[in-house]
Amino acid sequence: MKILPYNGKTAKIMKQSYINILLNTLMFDVLFPAFCSNCGKMISNVNNGLCNNCYDYLNLSVYNYNSQYLFNVEEKIHGKRYWYIDDILLVFKYRNEVSKLIYAMKFKNNKSIALLFANFLLQGIKSLAWDFDIITYIPVSKKRLWERGFNQSELMARYVGKMLHKNVFNLITIKNENNTQKKLSQNDRFISTYLKFDILSNCTNIRNKSVLIVDDVYTTGATINECARILKMNGAKSVYASILAYAMLKDREI
Repeated sequence: MKILPYNGKTAKIMKQSYINILLNTLMFDVLFPAFCSNCGKMISNVNNGLCNNCYDYLNLSVYNYNSQYLFNVEEKIHGKRYWYIDDILLVFKYRNEVSKLIYAMKFKNNKSIALLFANFLLQGIKSLAWDFDIITYIPVSKKRLWERGFNQSELMARYVGKMLHKNVFNLITIKNENNTQKKLSQNDRFISTYLKFDILSNCTNIRNKSVLIVDDVYTTGATINECARILKMNGAKSVYASILAYAMLKDREI
């Protein structure tokens, strides 16, 4: 690689390059205007879906709850259960501006929000100092993948993996795509989720490895706990979960 000496000519080249990038950004913003997913204000496409004011407000909502908090609250609300997750990170409550952003990412094809969310997940992961080998994500059904064209959890996982220099693998598949959990009670969710997932037959070897699962929303924990069980049944040493927001069915005690 040839390194240019820093002189007047190099400075001129760098200045012209910066101007070209700025002009291209401005042109893109004019042709394809972007709007804040929370307040609707017009923003630049480089803002990852939020204006500066909404970003600052969102940043104040970060709490980074972990398993010590979650497991205690879960047992108060839903009763005792066996946890296959070794530790868990929950960044936001699924309310107001967070729910709007998740909706925009999933249903309005605003993929840039995934990078914004990945940065918040990254902050929490670093604060917990987990030691994991590989990253995976919760799969979506073929129908959902066809409708949206992407898996939002995979997008966030790949951004996190890139920033941490960790490999991201598709490890889990859905065996039964017919049962939806959207309108089920918390007990019915656990029943319907049991044996719903399986390990991919051609996935990378996870024996004696620590795995991080990335997902967007935690409701009852049925899905994330079942996926952790599947991973441990197939040899994973430990399983951590990094989840953007939680929306418990009964959160009156939170």
